Amino acid sequence: MVFEPGSVYPVSALQKNQREVREAAKSKLLRITENGASAYVFCSEEVLQQTIERAVSEALYERECLEALERGEQDVYEGRFVEGVAALERAVAARRAQVA
Repeated sequence: MVFEPGSVYPVSALQKNQREVREAAKSKLLRITENGASAYVFCSEEVLQQTIERAVSEALYERECLEALERGEQDVYEGRFVEGVAALERAVAARRAQVA
């Protein structure tokens, strides 16, 4: 998880600087530390929802990329590819002729 600069607060800030911490939590994830080590994540529900949606979107995109690579590898394995621009042009022309 990546935290923006200025998003790390000690646990004591939750008591001493409540307003500052709450305002920051409205726009980004905050890392709350205890004794210098990460202990908690604090944010608004809106930021949490946005973070979840972004993570899901990125995971789906990654899966689509992996599936495309797998299909490409299978095509190469099964000989469904061409080498060179001239061969590509012939293959495209042949396919267009089939469709027309």
